[in-house]
Amino acid sequence: MSPLVSILSTPILAILVYFLLRRHVAKRRHPLPLPPGPKPWPIVGNLPDLGQKPHQSIAGLARKYGPIMHLRLGSVHVVVAASASVAAQFLKAHDANFSSRPPNSGAKHIAYNYQDMVFAPYGPRWRMLRKICAVHLFSAKALDDFCHVRQGEEEIREELNTEYLEEERE
Repeated sequence: MSPLVSILSTPILAILVYFLLRRHVAKRRHPLPLPPGPKPWPIVGNLPDLGQKPHQSIAGLARKYGPIMHLRLGSVHVVVAASASVAAQFLKAHDANFSSRPPNSGAKHIAYNYQDMVFAPYGPRWRMLRKICAVHLFSAKALDDFCHVRQGEEEIREELNTEYLEEERE
């Protein structure tokens, strides 16, 4: 085999193996069938299908695929509830399934491995953090205790505004 053929065939073979493995992993990741939806484009998914007015596009897709449909927005899979009754069922009957945010690497690093209140998954830890915030940070007594801080911020803001306005006049 000539060196040129082996040089060209190696990256092609590597790319082929990558896509086959990715497809295999993607099939294992979604063991349950997803709702029906339009066929996504290779990289951008269904983003071009949304158009300039996404709400109208989703209404049209709902007429074709039903009130629950699957869209792929880039690399993110999304299940859309296109009717009020289905959305109410999602939020009332299945609230625990939809109560957490999806994991994301930026949040993992910023939030100390999802340990803060904003990015923590719903569960006992999140409920404890919420209780701490409600009782100790945002209670009427805590807000009154920090009233002087807010007043100081307001004074600084007013001072900066007057200095800025004076500089504009000059």
